[in-house]
This record gives sequence, structure tokens and C-alpha cells, in this order.
Amino acid sequence: MMKVSLDLTCSVCGHGQFRLPNRPEEGSKVCCANCTAFKCHTMDLERALMAIGQPRPTPQPSIAA
Repeated sequence: MMKVSLDLTCSVCGHGQFRLPNRPEEGSKVCCANCTAFKCHTMDLERALMAIGQPRPTPQPSIAA
């Protein structure tokens, strides 16, 4: 497990650092580094981070008929 700071807070203790698994045998749970409460699964975190990094589509003007 590696300890990282994320722009998230633990809903149990308010801590901002989490433990991420970095080997398959460690599972897929992201947990608070302070109280070990479960936060999310690594794939959910990865999807959220990828969505944040993608540019938002700009609205296209509508064509009036």
C-alpha cells in the first residue's frame, strides 16, 4: 500500500490522506490512512480522476431555421 494525499476527505475522521493498493494481493480498496475507513475502489477513483482530466464539451450554437 502507498500513502497519498488526495483532494478528498474521510467521511469518518476528516483526514485527507489515503492508502492505495499497489500490488494485486492488496485488493482494490482505497482506505483512510488515519482510521482505515473504506473510501472507494481503485477503479472508481481512476474513473473519477479520468473524468476530471477530460475537457468538457463546449456547447454548439443552435441553427435557427
